[in-house]
Amino acid sequence: MLLNSEKNNYILFHLAQHWETQKEISDLFCFEQSEDIKVNSHKNRIIFPLSKDDTIEPIYINVLEREVPIFFPVFRDKNEPFYLDSFGNLIFTHDYLKSSFYILSGFQEINSNDRDFVGRYKYDNSIQKKYDCVTIPIVNYYFEVILQGLELFCATHGMQFKRKRFFDNFGFLLSHDVDQISFWHWRETAYKLKQIIGLAPLIYSKKITIKLFFKGLLKLINPFDKSDPWWNFDEIIKLENDLKIKSAYYFLRKEDKTKDSLYKFNNKKIKSLIKTLIEQEYEVNLHGTIKSAENINSMLKQVNIFKKEFGKQPIGIRQHFLRFFHPQTFLLQEKVGLKYDTTLAFAEHDGYRNGYCYPFKPYDFENERTINIWEIPLIMMEVSMLNYRKLNFSEIKKSVFLHIEEVKKFGGIFSMLWHNSRLSEYENMGITGFYETLLKGIIEQEPICLTGENLIENFCK
Repeated sequence: MLLNSEKNNYILFHLAQHWETQKEISDLFCFEQSEDIKVNSHKNRIIFPLSKDDTIEPIYINVLEREVPIFFPVFRDKNEPFYLDSFGNLIFTHDYLKSSFYILSGFQEINSNDRDFVGRYKYDNSIQKKYDCVTIPIVNYYFEVILQGLELFCATHGMQFKRKRFFDNFGFLLSHDVDQISFWHWRETAYKLKQIIGLAPLIYSKKITIKLFFKGLLKLINPFDKSDPWWNFDEIIKLENDLKIKSAYYFLRKEDKTKDSLYKFNNKKIKSLIKTLIEQEYEVNLHGTIKSAENINSMLKQVNIFKKEFGKQPIGIRQHFLRFFHPQTFLLQEKVGLKYDTTLAFAEHDGYRNGYCYPFKPYDFENERTINIWEIPLIMMEVSMLNYRKLNFSEIKKSVFLHIEEVKKFGGIFSMLWHNSRLSEYENMGITGFYETLLKGIIEQEPICLTGENLIENFCK
């Protein structure tokens, strides 16, 4: 893959989120295949070497006191990430543009047919897993190298250069996917029976599962007990109001009988909840069904029913189960008029699926164009930590604050998803107290708290 002008412009568009672009500087950019570079034919130019090599054999360079893999190195004999030659040229020693494009655009995913049980691209197949870099926003580091090089060039030639950041500190986007609202639903109770007799895998011990099964039966036959650990929105809202957080809620309509939610958008409790959230200025948007990730009719149906029931056009979406096909799902979302998606994360591991802690636009590989929708990368989902990585509370807290330290370096966004159905003491003893403590710790870091809608409307131009 040799970057053409469209792919180059795609990366430069995102690089422009980090500096006040000046035409007098960008006009000096030269993009040349490494073997064609003749530095003595240039004077006072900024030279980006282009790698034709598709084999990934990274080298490591030190950026902001961290060793960062460069996936498409060019001048392996050069120790520095860039240098100024005697003709006044700034020469980058590696193809940072191609390395950035490979990760940011999701290029590594497009030809992968090895998917998991719901059709997701596997973390185990990713370059982030192979080179142990999922926990750093690697594209931000590549951009940092370019920015440092431009600063040196401008200082040498007496030109002004000004950086910019989304946030002086960092942004915090908290969200909730409302997948399930009834822990004591007959289907949940029946599933526990299947677990007990060995027809479904156990999540908890058999002893706990048996206890929950019989408690579920008692709940189902008692018409006066309406309490449910998954209908916990009053507690969630109160905590967020106390901490002055306005989070985003994504609602999932029942379409697939076994994989989507068990409620529909005309459910009275759901409609009342959404009215309350809107009145209190929380974000309400769409959680795309399993089918909608690859079916335009399903995607359009979810949007239209949402609009009909709630009186507003959804502008944001997260796909259920993080099920996503790159770039097909983006094209469906664009077609139905959505403004942003916030699905892209690895289900199995927190971190940076696309290596970036800023909103970005996806790429249409077939038509060589930037897709007109924003992606707000999801950095941490509690399911990844609790279920896949099986971390304890202390380990989760440590991981969260390591992510925040990375995001702070670049003034980016820490986006965290916590399902309402993962705040149940029946399933994770102590989880509600831990969640409250975790949120308080994040707020003590003094982020700008915002929703996806706020971010897109006020920062993404």
